[in-house]
Amino acid sequence: MSLAKKTENWVNEQIITREQQTKILAFEGSHGNNTFWNVAMGIAGSLIGLGFCLLIAANWQTIPDEIKLAGDFAVLGGFFYAAYWSVQNQRNGLKELFVILSFLGIGATIGLVGQIFQLSGGWTKAALFWAILSLPFIWVSRVMFFNVVWVLLVLSTCDFAWLEKFCKYAFEELNMGTLLSLVGTYAIYTSLENARPQTDKYTLLPAALAKIALAGAYAIVCYVGMRWGIITESAMDMAGAYIIVFGFFAMRMYMAVRHQDRGSFKRNAIWAEVYIFIIFSSRLNNLGLSGLGFIGSGLLILFFIWVMRRTSRYIKQMEIFK
Repeated sequence: MSLAKKTENWVNEQIITREQQTKILAFEGSHGNNTFWNVAMGIAGSLIGLGFCLLIAANWQTIPDEIKLAGDFAVLGGFFYAAYWSVQNQRNGLKELFVILSFLGIGATIGLVGQIFQLSGGWTKAALFWAILSLPFIWVSRVMFFNVVWVLLVLSTCDFAWLEKFCKYAFEELNMGTLLSLVGTYAIYTSLENARPQTDKYTLLPAALAKIALAGAYAIVCYVGMRWGIITESAMDMAGAYIIVFGFFAMRMYMAVRHQDRGSFKRNAIWAEVYIFIIFSSRLNNLGLSGLGFIGSGLLILFFIWVMRRTSRYIKQMEIFK
């Protein structure tokens, strides 16, 4: 539904006045959808940068090394200046375009220099150097995706030998280590998310790390839910998995209510329903391959769709969301 139709409904329901509707539409019209344009510019920058790399790669053997270096630094310098100009002139859409081009250009330059001069060091050193040189550009970016990419680039340079040992302890069987990994990951997310009102004014990097931590928490829950809630034959492990999975979704729904985040509440409710559907589907076993099994599966899917639609309607009507 468009903003105009939404605000018209609000006027009809006497939530806002006609004057307030006019001001809202004027404000949104003057500012536009910055998120959409920033993401669109970022995608365009990615395609241009990758296309530029492919064009050079197609003619790589015929280009002298001196021309490669001179052309690379000239183009990279142009990206740097364009990014600086767009920041100084507050051209946010162009800023995101040239930020991603500068980011890709730095990575391409490191690879080019390493190839021409036969430098060794492997991915770790190259990625760390890339992350350090590109930090000023990522710091000013307001596109979450590129901030997440930069954080993942930094994390790829770390030595996770200790993490491998912990994962071996935590996920070989359902134990306290499994629960600690989930609690620790979510604690990192919570601390960074609580700091967002202060950090987002300067950079999105902490928010990007928070999103990665939250994704890690969901990954752990999905792993627990599938390995010990579905695949295992141990009733004790199965019960423990159900407690962890549904406890996590319930906690996320509770936090969504506290923060008045209807979308998060709905997503986690659907996650829980999907998991319940998977549990029942997995219990069909060989029956699922018979005629009755197909009929039962189809009816189960229809019931699942009905429950999800009812959930969506119920959430919209809930008075806990203002």
